[in-house]
Amino acid sequence: MNTYLVTLSLGPVQSLIEAARRTRDLWCGSWLLAEASKAAARSLHKGKAKLIFPCPDMPDEELAPSDKPKDDDANIANILRAEVDAENGAAVRSLLDGAKQAAADRLAVLCNQAKNKLGSLPFHENIWQAQMNDILESFAAWEEIDEGGYAVAANRLGGLLAARKATRNFVPAAIEPNGLGFGIPKSSLDGARESVIHLSRKDREQGQHKSALRKLGMNGGEELDALGIAKRMAGNIDQFTAYSRIAADPWIETLEPEQRDRIKVAYAPLVESGLATGAKGNAGIYANLPYDAQLVFGFRLDNALAAKDIDATDREKLKGLRTALTGLDEPVPYAVILKADGDRMGELLDKATNANQSRAISKALHGFAKSVRGIVRVYRGHAIYAGGDDVLALLPLENAVACAQKLAETFKAALNEVAAELGVPETNRPTFSVGLGIGHVVEPLGKLRARADAAEKLAKGDGAVRPRNALAIQLGVRSGAEMPWRCRWDDPVGIQTLQDFVSAYRTNMCPSRLGYDLRAIALRLDWAKEGGTKPPSIHAAELARTLDRARQRGGEGELRKEMKALVTQRAEQVGLSQLADELIIARWLSARTQTDLGVLG
Repeated sequence: MNTYLVTLSLGPVQSLIEAARRTRDLWCGSWLLAEASKAAARSLHKGKAKLIFPCPDMPDEELAPSDKPKDDDANIANILRAEVDAENGAAVRSLLDGAKQAAADRLAVLCNQAKNKLGSLPFHENIWQAQMNDILESFAAWEEIDEGGYAVAANRLGGLLAARKATRNFVPAAIEPNGLGFGIPKSSLDGARESVIHLSRKDREQGQHKSALRKLGMNGGEELDALGIAKRMAGNIDQFTAYSRIAADPWIETLEPEQRDRIKVAYAPLVESGLATGAKGNAGIYANLPYDAQLVFGFRLDNALAAKDIDATDREKLKGLRTALTGLDEPVPYAVILKADGDRMGELLDKATNANQSRAISKALHGFAKSVRGIVRVYRGHAIYAGGDDVLALLPLENAVACAQKLAETFKAALNEVAAELGVPETNRPTFSVGLGIGHVVEPLGKLRARADAAEKLAKGDGAVRPRNALAIQLGVRSGAEMPWRCRWDDPVGIQTLQDFVSAYRTNMCPSRLGYDLRAIALRLDWAKEGGTKPPSIHAAELARTLDRARQRGGEGELRKEMKALVTQRAEQVGLSQLADELIIARWLSARTQTDLGVLG
């Protein structure tokens, strides 16, 4: 009997997660991949493999299939590792083939459950079945643990898996020019796959199909493949909180109970008609308005009323919501996508010289991941993905920085003990880099996610003097350019000053235009350079003049001395240009209503 180290990678991440047009596509895709990974891990466990990644405390319970996302589960990552005692490589291959099949079977069950929710909606059944057999990509590798020991085998295993991925199988979608799928429109989510919906554009106007198409959230000329159907229908749709509901949350929480009840009464019929969706997941924290909230934004409601396919009954329901919103300010139409990743994890994993040490790291990561959803919930957000050291979440503007800081502190604490046991110096222990992408509710999801990706890369700071262990914010304003900002977690002054600016805006101590005025000065005086780190004297003079002329929001008097001192001190630390960026970003983070942003939004 020999001992092998095995690994299994499931994907592709691109089509399962990243190919998304709506937040529920992203959400459900993440969950589908996690369910497939969980099924594969369960198969390995039942095959007597000793799991390393993941390494749950109660595998029989934690790896059991779920019909819908749970409020406090950690996601199982898509790369698995285990120890296997086997006679030879053939026995290892058989075990891994069984795990691959378990993952594929689980995904097929979820896809078919989603399809069955659509009743009699006609499908291209042959294309559906062909796509079902081709959704999942699985790559496996194994290495015997010989006299070189665990660490050597683990290093070889990583190279073998990379080589296997580089020699993937490419199966043609249609062998003949007029073969399967020829002449059928491509999916809007994945342009490599054909649509499985067997309806012409004209037939989609028929009443018997409208209900199913509304369930899918399809609009215009949208088409969906088999995986796209699963992303729209798998699990419980109400579990997936819409980006618009996250954006509106601070505004909803400030409404009077009577105002909220009035909106709830008007919103419920829209869900029944398929014009809106519920928001009942995340332990029910959105009960004050358990709907997607997209129609509380005036431009969204106007568009819905102007739609040509709205019948008279639904139009009256929309008008009822408009009446319920009369006299209320609109919520700020911006929210945050948080994307975060652990730092120095590769270095930590390389320190493990045996499987038990790797398991200790895995358990620490799993413990952190299990805490993420609860932490994000405290800050009124909803975690989409929490697996290992990867986190993806939606957050309202006002709580995003505080939530990011709490996650970073929790991650560092979770990994600190095992890092110490492995002899890692305190200065080299894992930290957490967090990116916050701020975007408008009407922006395409791909653009919102790209902004969060850019913020995470900025936080990582590859090439920077002091990389990693940082918070980065990327603000994307519909009427302006992208604005990046970065601060390391071990610079408490920078983080606290940003929060102080947010508080100043929220309490009307700071004028809305201050950041933009200072940016204009910085651009105009960019030519002025002086030696040393202190800002040029002309910059300081212009800043003092601007602060003297500035008034608190609403023109209620001069800026307070404390506010002037805070701004002046920060200018001396970072210069006018970065100060301007911090003030502008703080302006957005402080906003709860459209009026708070005014013409800047």
